[in-house]
Amino acid sequence: MTDIDDLRGVLDDVAGAYIRSLGAGASPGAGELWEELESLGLTLVGSAESRGGGGGTVEHAIEVAAAVGRHALPLPIAETAVVASWLLDSAGLDLPSGPLTAGGFAPADRVTAAPAAGGVHLRGVARAVPWARAAPHLVVVADGLDGRLVALVEPAGLAITEGENLAGEPRDDVELDLATTIWAPLPASVTNTGIRARAALSRSVQILGAMERTRDLTLEFVQQRRQFGRPIIRFQAVAQSVAVLAAEVAVARAAVTRCLRYAETGGPAWEIACGAAKVTTSRGAATVAALAHQLHGAVGITAEYPLHRLTTRLLAWQDDDGTEDEWAAVVGRSLLALGPDAWSALTPGEVLS
Repeated sequence: MTDIDDLRGVLDDVAGAYIRSLGAGASPGAGELWEELESLGLTLVGSAESRGGGGGTVEHAIEVAAAVGRHALPLPIAETAVVASWLLDSAGLDLPSGPLTAGGFAPADRVTAAPAAGGVHLRGVARAVPWARAAPHLVVVADGLDGRLVALVEPAGLAITEGENLAGEPRDDVELDLATTIWAPLPASVTNTGIRARAALSRSVQILGAMERTRDLTLEFVQQRRQFGRPIIRFQAVAQSVAVLAAEVAVARAAVTRCLRYAETGGPAWEIACGAAKVTTSRGAATVAALAHQLHGAVGITAEYPLHRLTTRLLAWQDDDGTEDEWAAVVGRSLLALGPDAWSALTPGEVLS
């Protein structure tokens, strides 16, 4: 597996070529983009090669999610690389090719599993599943058989109530009432909060990628746009708004980086850090989107300019996989549960000065 910088370069090259082809009037299908990324082993990066994954660490998978945010890619690449493939890998199941998505672990979900001939029978509803109508495989987390399990099903033929977020991305309710032979128990270390934390981290990284690209577009614009004979960045009000926008991005980057420190160990520190990252990025997303459009003016909503594709995703993703308020409550309860051990759990090996 290549290092993170090399991976980022490959992702940006492939995604950039796709976006440029759209701008040039071509209309390549998103499926073609998926096939190219899959051929490079990037859609399953971070999962064990022995099970059909691309190898690498969770940081490699997170870099894939960041590319989705930077380029507003219309595919479940982050869902596949960060959440669904990890669930299958954790349960010891082989990974299929093609796009994956996952459901059954949101607070509103209630999916149960009962014994069936050669497998399990799943019953329940997985709500707001990203890209369910477009993914050939759905990874389902269910309760039953003396514990939690994960199963692999095909959404085709299931009752799907189609929905979408503000950016027009599918968020579908999937009604489950079927048997599958592809299932396995989840290890005790994989908790429902841990699954939700990983999904929240994936979304936080997408938000961060979109925030960073929004910052770059805005900085370029205010340096080039001229009023009264000088770039508008030279005006104090504009410079102050740019500084606030950049600060929000920096804070979001710090929160996500903190979370990645615990990526391989998991546990309470991981869950709290992921929750804090989601709170921070969700809070910053609205501010960054508003300031970027304020500084761009009408240019920001033109069809040809990429800003609106980023900001609609920022406003949609801030509520996906748990809102700011929901994760703030989770973090608060977790810290209270740790009590006097909170500092040592969150800062292993660090000294309070």
